[in-house]
Amino acid sequence: MIKVTLLTAGIVGLSIGAARADDWGCTVLLCLASPGGPTQYAACVPPVTRLWSHMKRGGAFPTCSAAGQSTSPVGYDPYEPCQDGYVLRELGRDGASQPSCISAKPVRDCDRADEACQPHDIQAARHRAQPNFIDVTGSDGVSTRVRF
Repeated sequence: MIKVTLLTAGIVGLSIGAARADDWGCTVLLCLASPGGPTQYAACVPPVTRLWSHMKRGGAFPTCSAAGQSTSPVGYDPYEPCQDGYVLRELGRDGASQPSCISAKPVRDCDRADEACQPHDIQAARHRAQPNFIDVTGSDGVSTRVRF
């Protein structure tokens, strides 16, 4: 009788733990999707703080199986897209490179004798405020990128 009770308590404890893990993943997704930032609402501070700590230790992003959703692995995209007509490229010399937005087409003619002339416009690449992301795909197959 005691063994059955302990076994039942263990199974119930595991199922409650699994439900909480799933709830945590869904809560984190909702908080990360907030336009005002992941900790805009007080209820989001504990789960998001837990997420940062969990991921710093090498933990995987929590899952959320509600409504048939799935999530991609965490991605990292540190730069904003360049404006139309520009492409992101690494520029630099002697092993030091810096991402920059370069005009796709030359904007001036340069004589080969003039080494200082740059035929393309160069702009600094802008850093994203939220470089990390996950893609959440709903049961309808539509994917939404959530940045954090």
